[in-house]
Amino acid sequence: MQEIEKLFQTTALLLFGKKLEGLDSFGDWLGSCFPSGIRFIKSVKSNKQVCVPPVYFFQMMENNMVTLDESLELGSLKLTEEQVGNLTLENASNLLSGIKTTTCEIVYGQNLGTEQCAGYGPTQHCYRSVFNWFAKHNGYAFMARTSESVFGCSNILDCQFSMRCFNSAKLVRCFEVADSNNCKDSYFCYNCENLENCLFCFNTKSKRYAIANIEVGKEKYLEIKKKICEQVFAELEQTKKLDYGIFNLCHR
Repeated sequence: MQEIEKLFQTTALLLFGKKLEGLDSFGDWLGSCFPSGIRFIKSVKSNKQVCVPPVYFFQMMENNMVTLDESLELGSLKLTEEQVGNLTLENASNLLSGIKTTTCEIVYGQNLGTEQCAGYGPTQHCYRSVFNWFAKHNGYAFMARTSESVFGCSNILDCQFSMRCFNSAKLVRCFEVADSNNCKDSYFCYNCENLENCLFCFNTKSKRYAIANIEVGKEKYLEIKKKICEQVFAELEQTKKLDYGIFNLCHR
């Protein structure tokens, strides 16, 4: 946890110029735009903890959840020939009561320091994330692949040091960016490509130092960015959330 907290602070510093502290205190906000909220339940066969992903199938199966090791052992259970001969849809639930277990502990490769995650591997120091593959230092992330130091992101590929980004690939130091590709140092952008140092851009590509799709030059851009980042940081530090994001900017 110490390692992931350190990278959360570093990512905030890169994005806002100041460190945010206390990753868990921002958890509700970080996970508010995608399936979030890992459930911790006890195996039906033991008191061992099982981390259940926030997806419908596993939620429906929670009463029959076991650990990965237990599932391998339970795989040897079977009905008798007589029970199989009497099996119908009406009595299946009752006859299968000792067999109908499942596990959501999908763990692949070597993992170091990863805590309270479900469906992952290989990883290093990931936290409260679901379906993270080849990942490092991710927190409250969903479906993050080959990404490092991303927080509150979902369905992303090859992203780094970003926060609250969605359905995107190859983002670096981005905040509230969605449905975009190959962007750096950009904030509140949607459906964009090849942006660098941009704010509030939509449906555009190959812009530098742009605000609302207009290239304004480095000096003016940095002036406006400083004001926006100060406002974002102040609200996050005070309330542990931000009322505005890329999705409600699009839909309001």
